[in-house]
Amino acid sequence: PQKPCLESPECIQARGIWQRAINSVVSANFPSEFGKYRALIWNDEFDNAWVTKGRNINITKGLLFTISQEELICVAAHELSHLKMGHYYARIGIIIVDKNGYSGELNNEESSGSHYGREASSYIPEGFGKNQEKEADRLALEFIKKIGIHPMVYLQLLKRFQGETPYPNAPISERIENVLKIIFQKF
Repeated sequence: PQKPCLESPECIQARGIWQRAINSVVSANFPSEFGKYRALIWNDEFDNAWVTKGRNINITKGLLFTISQEELICVAAHELSHLKMGHYYARIGIIIVDKNGYSGELNNEESSGSHYGREASSYIPEGFGKNQEKEADRLALEFIKKIGIHPMVYLQLLKRFQGETPYPNAPISERIENVLKIIFQKF
């Protein structure tokens, strides 16, 4: 990301919306850590959310304003899952997603493509492999369950990110299959 969303009224509003989504997951799942995670908003031209080391949870303004409040909480749950599982420290890499949704990779053998499956024509930083995405999905489903959000909301969000023409072996398709298995086993 290159364009932080800082102090304009729209950015302040966006940061408040994202912070409330993060706080709702934290309050229901690890209330002793309330207030420790910080929402960061970006104006960049891709739709994504991500974490880095520390307690910053990032999202692009475009993604924030194109999904529902329940879906936003699902995204926050997924990102918090990465932090709780220490994924940031496990592997760092860069994914290149071309206009067809296929990715090339640098420094990461099990790359997952664009974090939420969106096609993009720019370089997207990515630090997690397929297995870490699936692990984060599993934990996020537990987090949203405690809030009272049905797991089908999470599944439908992933399907929307997949797009109308899914690629059968694309990482987002594998994540959807995995979430379906979890839902039918646990819920």
